[in-house]
Amino acid sequence: PGLVGAPEVIDNPENDEGLQRALQFAMTAYNRASNDMYSSRVVRVISAKRQIVAGVKYIMKVEIARTTCTKPAADLQRCAFRDEPQMAKHTICNFVVLNVPWRNQIELLDSKCQ
Repeated sequence: PGLVGAPEVIDNPENDEGLQRALQFAMTAYNRASNDMYSSRVVRVISAKRQIVAGVKYIMKVEIARTTCTKPAADLQRCAFRDEPQMAKHTICNFVVLNVPWRNQIELLDSKCQ
């Protein structure tokens, strides 16, 4: 084990429930804030870390892309990605989400996409 309170790598992000919840929260916020008429969703998780603070901080780097679903998408995971390269809009995003379960609180601390 590393240092207490230091960020640790999440080896299997697809199967990490807490990470998936944090990612879903970040994507909902991303889609709400974007002025695109189409919803975007995660293509792949590039890296993910968990840091135990007053709660759990998830530090994620993901590739997202535009889907065929217009906003708001009821079930984002069922939305297909756009096939046409000029419409797909692949983007790399860094999200930081803090989850404080005992306060029933989750917030997006940072969101940077390019």
